[in-house]
Amino acid sequence: MRARLVSMGLASLAVLALPVAMAVGATPPSSAAPAAPPAASPAAPPTVAPTSNGGPMAGTVMAVGAQMSPHRAAYRLTLASSREGSRVTGVVGAMNFAWNDVCRGWTTEQRFQIRFLYSEADDQEMTTSYTTWEAKDGSVYRFNVRKQVTGQPDEEMKGVATLNGEDGGVAHFEKPKPQDVELAPGTVFPTAHTLLLINQARHGDTPVYVRPVFDGSEAEEAGPVSAVIGKAKPLAKDAIVVAALHKDKAWPVHLAFFANDDQQALPDYDTAMMLMDNGIVQSMLIDYGDFKVRAELVALEPLPKPAC
Repeated sequence: MRARLVSMGLASLAVLALPVAMAVGATPPSSAAPAAPPAASPAAPPTVAPTSNGGPMAGTVMAVGAQMSPHRAAYRLTLASSREGSRVTGVVGAMNFAWNDVCRGWTTEQRFQIRFLYSEADDQEMTTSYTTWEAKDGSVYRFNVRKQVTGQPDEEMKGVATLNGEDGGVAHFEKPKPQDVELAPGTVFPTAHTLLLINQARHGDTPVYVRPVFDGSEAEEAGPVSAVIGKAKPLAKDAIVVAALHKDKAWPVHLAFFANDDQQALPDYDTAMMLMDNGIVQSMLIDYGDFKVRAELVALEPLPKPAC
């Protein structure tokens, strides 16, 4: 199992502490139905299907992106549930996330801190900082991910990836060691992926959408992400969202993250979220298999758009 970034909120909002969870006995999600939209995710990722225009054209991504809301958000992380036999007894954490429009691209800055409480072991804490710059035309993606486990440096991923439209591309890693990773045709970067999901949700013609998504969290090819998009629903009376953005509806979206392995029938993990049409996530539920973690929006601040 490996860490992956969750594509949401106009970027990869949560850097998951999956290696820590797996090290103490968590198992990957089983074939049990995920807590997500009414439709269940496929057991294995179907063949990538291009959109009606032949792929995620830059014009589509930029048009949807122009309607997004630059923002800073804070989320509280708690244990939602655990299965019988799970060694995880509690989860305490927070995510702070900022997304900005910088004219020729989008930037993200995130700090993710989570502490796992165990019944028969010492607590473990993972802290991750994550910064990216993604070109609006989907051609370039710069990333830097730093991880610490219980206060000790654990891993750093740094590099730049390029795509040649639908024809794939290459990721050049500087850290943890210099190497190049090929990116398959159809691969997209995190912000473009979220914008394409919003575009699909608005038109409502493709409830299941699959794309390889490269986020820089692992020095390997992009794995497919299967998205099941439900019909828009009224948000729970969320004073934070209504006051800041005057939004009252969101789509339930279920994401299943698969390894780049044709033999793997089940996803590494699942996540379910409520996604607004401006790209902001109101809530999220991450399924690690033995337990689930809930992320709830607790603060939201709109950021100004640039005068490009």
